[in-house]
Amino acid sequence: MERRRRRSWWERAVGVAILCGLVAACSPTGGGTSGAPAGPPAASTPAVVLPTAPPAAADQPPDTLAHTITTLAYSYWPTLVGQAKGFFAARRIALDVTLTPRIPDSARGMAAGSFQTGSFISDGVLLAVNQGTPLALVGLETSRAIYDLTVPATVTRFADLRGKTFAVGAINDITAASLRRTLRLNGLGPADYDLVTAGSTPERYAALVSGQVAGVLLTPPLTFRAQREGFHSLVNLAEILPPYTFATLTVNQDWARAHRDTVVRWLAAMLESVRWLYDPANRDEAVAILADATHTSAEDAQATYTLVVERLKVFPPDLQVTPAEVDALVELMREVGTAPATLPEMNRLIDGSYLEAARRLVEAR
Repeated sequence: MERRRRRSWWERAVGVAILCGLVAACSPTGGGTSGAPAGPPAASTPAVVLPTAPPAAADQPPDTLAHTITTLAYSYWPTLVGQAKGFFAARRIALDVTLTPRIPDSARGMAAGSFQTGSFISDGVLLAVNQGTPLALVGLETSRAIYDLTVPATVTRFADLRGKTFAVGAINDITAASLRRTLRLNGLGPADYDLVTAGSTPERYAALVSGQVAGVLLTPPLTFRAQREGFHSLVNLAEILPPYTFATLTVNQDWARAHRDTVVRWLAAMLESVRWLYDPANRDEAVAILADATHTSAEDAQATYTLVVERLKVFPPDLQVTPAEVDALVELMREVGTAPATLPEMNRLIDGSYLEAARRLVEAR
């Protein structure tokens, strides 16, 4: 009975996220990457607490973190593990998670103080920091974009996509940049196709299934469902794109400096979560956590584990974000014209002091 209840909760969470993504796609602001975030997100879901975390001790109340992610997918597996296995609770962290399908809304919400922490592609963070907004990258949850360019079975080559329409997260975000680079490398220029805003992975898949578009970028485990339902992948972008800041652990520095101990404990729990995830002895339980969170089949979650944990190892075990990964992100931003002429200094963008303290905390246990 308990397992059925949790599955129903996840289904409701995903449904609300899809609805909000569709509302955002129709809004006048469209979903383009903005410069300095100027207000709270206009289209995000109500905050939700991921299930199954044991309560903290009564004499040590947890610190609540308003945390934003974009969707429920492989890229947030360490966060899902941390909640399901109680790593956050053990560090006196209550993670209050909001699904925010449009990445620019996540950056705006963090700048406005609606969220203290988040994990999402950091192009909006880079632009915000460049204009003086107090955001910082403090770690890296996922370093590889495991996007599959997913198309109907009738499409067998890139030339078949000429004149077609694709759904992306936003017209000038990193999903659009990744798609444009892929199409350019395979003979299609910007004038050869159209892009429409759809939101995160579930919204993009809905646009493909409905026939509104001819291709989308999907992430696991939804990619495996799409293949079972008759679609196929022309290419996996992990074969094309270098590692970059795909799901970056981000803080509002105004808040973080005043709550340094809380940030360090959050990151310590993340370190413990990703290390647990890489332990082969935990494979079956890790697969069950992903299947439950994403409301997908055990078969698809097993295939996702094989791909992202065992083969590609997309989660940095030390959570370290590097300048090289930021540079790779900037190169993608140039595909859609959003890269600033002058980049912020790395010591303004990346603050490794919290993560270093978190490592010492984990090693001391």
